[in-house]
Amino acid sequence: DAYRGLVRPGGVEENGFLRLWDIGLRKVRQAYSFRRESARRPVIDDWYRSLDPDLSSIEVPTLVCGSFSDNNLHSRGSFAGFEQIASVERHLYTHRGGKWAVFYAQEARAAQLRFFERHLKGRDVPPLPRVRLEVRDRADHVAEVREEESWPLERTRWTPAYLTHQGLAADPPTASGSITFDIRRGGARFGWTLTKDTELTGPTALRLYVELHDAHDMDLVVGVEKWSGGRFVPFEGSYGYGRDRVATGWQNLALRALDSDRSRPFEPVSACLTREPVTAGEIVPVDIALGASSTLYRAGEQLRLVVAGRWLSPRNPLTGQFPASYRTRTRGRCTLHWGPDRPAHLLLPLIPARHETGASCSQDAGVVGGGSASRKTDSTDADGS
Repeated sequence: DAYRGLVRPGGVEENGFLRLWDIGLRKVRQAYSFRRESARRPVIDDWYRSLDPDLSSIEVPTLVCGSFSDNNLHSRGSFAGFEQIASVERHLYTHRGGKWAVFYAQEARAAQLRFFERHLKGRDVPPLPRVRLEVRDRADHVAEVREEESWPLERTRWTPAYLTHQGLAADPPTASGSITFDIRRGGARFGWTLTKDTELTGPTALRLYVELHDAHDMDLVVGVEKWSGGRFVPFEGSYGYGRDRVATGWQNLALRALDSDRSRPFEPVSACLTREPVTAGEIVPVDIALGASSTLYRAGEQLRLVVAGRWLSPRNPLTGQFPASYRTRTRGRCTLHWGPDRPAHLLLPLIPARHETGASCSQDAGVVGGGSASRKTDSTDADGS
């Protein structure tokens, strides 16, 4: 899916990698430029559809690299490909290392050789596991590698963590509240401190209720982070960036309408066909898909949800996630609402141990970079000042 996977994830325009891609192909007689076509085509049309393959027609044995560390470029397409192809023998090799380092490492090369010996040379070797799952608790440490039979995992307990004034909570809020931030400079965060070791493996989805002030549209950029001992825990990301979050999602608010045929509760897919600007005083629901991950949170560590109207990482070539860049130009303020009639929540892919019933947590919430928060009985009063 060229539009959602790279050019405009969630309708948000990518203008960093595509610029370098165009420069690199100047002397190549390519029929089109992704960057120019993206500028001309802000919504999905027949041109974008012509680039999408019919994955269901693929029936040959397939070994898919499912990288949790390339959310800006390849990860979404890899997991979608594994799920949608028709191959009887298909295998998913997941990891969160640097993609080239993993590809040429001994374990991955052994898996490739075993796959080719079975399917190209016809030798009687055992098939690869359906899913090779790698779970990490930080960038440089693999907590576990194990075999699974499906993706997403069949035993996943899809667990909502609700937005509240105190942070993320296991129970829906009983009172209405809101938090307001400046779209260009600010953001909001909601914390969830785990009281026992908890594995989260799979895609993540976020439901928000949004009101805009002095604006009719915005680009939402959301992230799930891991914090330990008050410090950010980094993971490997796209383009060799070593300080990535656990997962990231994008969504243009005016393109919030979902594709009902493709969306799943844990993986919303925006249709990106028609723009629906937000009017003054209107509070609209929006669903945002975050990339897949497999992360172990230790007891006492915090899962942190961050919501902003700008790209969350620096672009500096030395210290940032260069060349990743997303065009977010809206000015104004954004208010996030929650309450009994607006159950804003982060849907988490909890993988329970055999004897466990779920994860427990404590809470934390706040505004990043300027803004205000409030807990109110009248959810329509969202200024929070």
